[in-house]
Amino acid sequence: MSSERKGLIIDSLVVAATYLISLVIRILPTFKYGAHLTADDPLLHYRITKALIETGTIPHYDPLSWFPWSFDPTKILPPLHYYTGAAIYFVASALGFKDLYTVVVYIPAFFSPLVIIPLYLLAKELWGRPAAIISALAISLSWAYASRSLAGFYRHEQFAIPILMASLYFTVKAMRAKELWKTVLYAGISGIFLVYASGVWAAFRLLYDGYALFLIILLLLNRLSIKELLALGLPPLYVLVASFGALSNLAFRKLYISFESTLVWAALLASFVYVTSPKLNLSLIKGRRREVSLAVGLLLLLGFLVTGAYHPLTGRLMRVLNPSAKLWHGNVVETVAEHGSGALVETMTTLLIPGVMGLFFLGVSRWRNNDELLLFVLSLASLYFALSIVRLPPIAAPFMALMAGFFTEKVLELFQDRFKRVASLERAMSKRGAKLPLSKKVKMLKAPVITLTLLVVLPVLLQGGIIRYSGRYVFTPLMASEYSLGFSEGWRQTLSWLKNNTKPSDVVISWWDYGYWMQTGAGKITLADGLTINETQIRLIAKAFMGSEEEMLKLASMFNATYVVVDVPAEVGRFSGGGKWVAMAWIAEKFKYSPYRPDEAQKWFTQDLPKYFNVDRNTGMAYPTERTMNTTLFKMALGAVREVPMNYFERVFVGKTGGYVHVVVYKLKG
Repeated sequence: MSSERKGLIIDSLVVAATYLISLVIRILPTFKYGAHLTADDPLLHYRITKALIETGTIPHYDPLSWFPWSFDPTKILPPLHYYTGAAIYFVASALGFKDLYTVVVYIPAFFSPLVIIPLYLLAKELWGRPAAIISALAISLSWAYASRSLAGFYRHEQFAIPILMASLYFTVKAMRAKELWKTVLYAGISGIFLVYASGVWAAFRLLYDGYALFLIILLLLNRLSIKELLALGLPPLYVLVASFGALSNLAFRKLYISFESTLVWAALLASFVYVTSPKLNLSLIKGRRREVSLAVGLLLLLGFLVTGAYHPLTGRLMRVLNPSAKLWHGNVVETVAEHGSGALVETMTTLLIPGVMGLFFLGVSRWRNNDELLLFVLSLASLYFALSIVRLPPIAAPFMALMAGFFTEKVLELFQDRFKRVASLERAMSKRGAKLPLSKKVKMLKAPVITLTLLVVLPVLLQGGIIRYSGRYVFTPLMASEYSLGFSEGWRQTLSWLKNNTKPSDVVISWWDYGYWMQTGAGKITLADGLTINETQIRLIAKAFMGSEEEMLKLASMFNATYVVVDVPAEVGRFSGGGKWVAMAWIAEKFKYSPYRPDEAQKWFTQDLPKYFNVDRNTGMAYPTERTMNTTLFKMALGAVREVPMNYFERVFVGKTGGYVHVVVYKLKG
C-alpha cells in the first residue's frame, strides 16, 4: 500500500472517529429527556422552518408574535438557517424520517460536528497530520462548542461555525496558492461559504470584518500583494455584492450600508490603491504608497461616518464590540443572560493551556507568514468576543483547537533531533537484522512524550474536567445528558390547559422569556418573546408587572389581552430577593442604579434593592417590602399558593412540577 493511500486512510479514520465522538456527546440529552427542543429560541426556528416547508416560503408575518404589530421574519431572522433546515428535512424525509420536529431536534447533533473536516484539513495543510489529529480531537471534545450545538439546540451556531471554518480554510488555500487563478478560485469558494454564513448567523462578521482588518494590517506591514488582496478581499466583496441583490436580507440588514461594512469598503479601496498604484506614474504616490492608500481608505471611512450613510450598530452588537459600553438606562440588552460577559474560561477550561501556548508561539515565531499571521489575528479576535458575550465561546473553540494543533507541531519541532536519532538507530539496527529495544526507545523519547502528554494530550482530553455529580465522578462532556430538553412538568400542564381551554384569538401577557413557549406549545398569541425586538412593548409589560393591578388592567385593555401567565420560581424566586423581577424593575425604570453594571451594583444593592427587599445582615435573608407585595407580579405569584384578593383578575389554573407550584394563569374578570 502506498504512503499516500495509508495517509488517506488515517485521515479518514481520524475524521470519522472524532465526528462520531462529537455526535455521541450531542445526542446524550435525548436519552434522558427524549427528542425535544430546548425551551427557548429553537422553538421559534422550528415554527419558521415548519412554515417554510408547508408554504414554500418564509412568512412575512407571524400572527402569534408581538401582538398586534408582529414582525416580518424575512427581515429580522437569518433566512438560510430555515432553507438549510428544510433541505435537510427533505433528505431525511426521503430516508423515512417524516416528523419535522424530531428531525430538527437532531440536526445540530449531526451538522455541527462537520466543523471537524475544514479544521482537520486546515491544520494538516499548515502543520501536518499530528497537528490535524489534535485539532480534530480538541474540537470534538470541546464543551464550549458542544454546549450550544447539542441535540435540541436548533439555532444558528450549528450551521454557521462549520461554514465559517470552511471559508477560512479556502481563504488560507488562496493565500498559499502559487498560481493566481487558483487564488481566485479558492477565494471565490471562500466567498460563497461566507455569503452562506452571512445568511445564517450574525457572528459571520468575525471573518467578514476580520479579512478586511487583515488587509489593513498587511498594508501597514508593506506585505500586501495582488494575491493577498484577492484571497482576503474577494470573500467580503462577495457578501457585499450579494447584499445588493436578491439576497439583501442575509444578515438581518442590507450589509452594504451597515456600520460594520464601512471597514470593509475602506479596506478594499485602500488595498486596491496600494496594489495598483505602482502601475500609475504619479509623483504624489511615489515613495508614499502606503500613506496615500491608507489616506484614501480613511477618507472613505470618514465619509461614511460624517454623512451617516450607514445603519448604526444595534445595542446588542455594540455590547459585543465593547462589553464596557454603557447602554441607556432601563435597556433590555443588559438583562438578557446571553448578552452577559462571556464564559470562556468556564467552557474551555484546560483547552486554553495548549490553545494559548500555541497562540503565543504562533505570534512569536510565524508572524512573518501571512497565512499564519491571519490565524493569529482571528484567534485573538475570537477570544476577545468570547470574553465579551456569553454566547460566543463556540466561535473561539475552533481557533483554540487549531492553536492546540500548532502547539503540538511546535513541541514535535522542539524534539525533532531526538526523533531523528531514534529513526536513525532503528534503520541502523534493521540493517543488522535487529530491533531497537523498546526500553531504549522509551528512554530516548521520554521528554517529548511527557511534554506532549502534560501540555497537549491531557488538556485536550480533560477539557471541562471531571466533576462529581450525583455521588459519582463524571467527565464534563458526558454531562450533556443533563442538559434539559423540552418543558418542565408544570409548563407542560399549563401549555396543555391554555391550548384546550382558551380561544385561538385570546391574547396572553407574560414576561418575554415565555413567549416562544406559548406560541409553539399552545398556539397562543403573545405580546413579547425571546426575539426582544420591541423594547417599548417589553417596558410596558415590565411596568404592568412591577406596578399596581390597575396598570396590568390598563395593559390588558390596551392590547385586548385576556390572560396573564407567571412562572413563580423563575420570576420571584422564593420571595427572597431573586428572580426575573429584577430585570422587570430595571426595564420599568424603577431603579436608579443598574444591577448589571459592576460599577453600579453596590449602589443598587444599598439604595435600590431595599425599596423591594429588606436584607437581614446577620442571616443574609431577604424579606419583601409592602411595596413589593403590592405589585401585580408578586400578588399573582403569591396567589398561586393561597387566595389573594384581586379586583380585576382571577386565578384559573396552576401548573405544578413535582407537586410544587410552578406556573399560574390568571384571567381578566368579566
